[in-house]
Amino acid sequence: MQEPVQGLVVARATTDSDLESMAYVRGHVSGLPEPPPVENLRHHLDTSPALTYLVAHIDGEPAGCGFVDTTSASYAAGDVSVVPELRSRGVGSALLAAASRAARDLGKEALQGHVREDDLPSRGWVERRGFRVVGGEKGVTLDLADPPPFVGPPDGVVIVARSEGGDLLDGMYAVACEGDEDIPGSPGTRTFEDWRAFEIDRPTRRADLCFVALAGDEVIGYAALDAFGDYASHGLTAVKRTWRRRGVATALKHAEIAAAQRAGFRRLVTSSEERNLPMQRLNEKLGYRPDPSQSGIVVRGPLAKD
Repeated sequence: MQEPVQGLVVARATTDSDLESMAYVRGHVSGLPEPPPVENLRHHLDTSPALTYLVAHIDGEPAGCGFVDTTSASYAAGDVSVVPELRSRGVGSALLAAASRAARDLGKEALQGHVREDDLPSRGWVERRGFRVVGGEKGVTLDLADPPPFVGPPDGVVIVARSEGGDLLDGMYAVACEGDEDIPGSPGTRTFEDWRAFEIDRPTRRADLCFVALAGDEVIGYAALDAFGDYASHGLTAVKRTWRRRGVATALKHAEIAAAQRAGFRRLVTSSEERNLPMQRLNEKLGYRPDPSQSGIVVRGPLAKD
């Protein structure tokens, strides 16, 4: 086994300085022009008791990061990322060992995470450690300089911004539960508290960029955007089962596109599970184009030995 480079330190990330190091690393490996905001990382850490963040430094300089979080399955969600120019120096192995210890503490038997589709060295690295492909995410991008013609909602449905719609959270959560149950590869439904922390209270989730579909007083769908610099990222687009294939998801996407253009964003990015063919077809119809830097494979593998 390769010996870690001298001066390497791997520790739990708890301070704002640690989170800044994590953001630096993620910015170098994500393929996106903006690193994740430290405010988002802090929010996740403060609202997810089972979440462990890890950060690696070489002589005090950020070299890698990772996380481990619980799921309802036998595996833990996890990630290990290393600054490209510092790879093959033992950083990833040290992070994987620390992540495995955190997963064991959660009572889990394996780790599951993502590898960018265009990052072949990382795919080889995880496969040599026993990880196997169990799914995939197809990433796409829409250039907002050439958006599709606007399409409104079907008859009997109105689309409102969450910032203008009153108390909609209970209805939105009911929609999200159906979405969580039906999306291929989903680990299952979230508690209301976990859903709210991620979908509503996250710092990059702006209420004016979240849209809700109403049929009378009933919430039948919603979609939201995260704001990052000059681009925005789609979150979950979910519609109640009884209202699917009637144009509701299309109308929600159009509302997001129009709002993003008004807000001055240059592009929208998103990904969908490779078996989620209805969402892939919708994105293609709206003009989204494949983006390998946002596509990934889902891998699951054994914990590193102590």
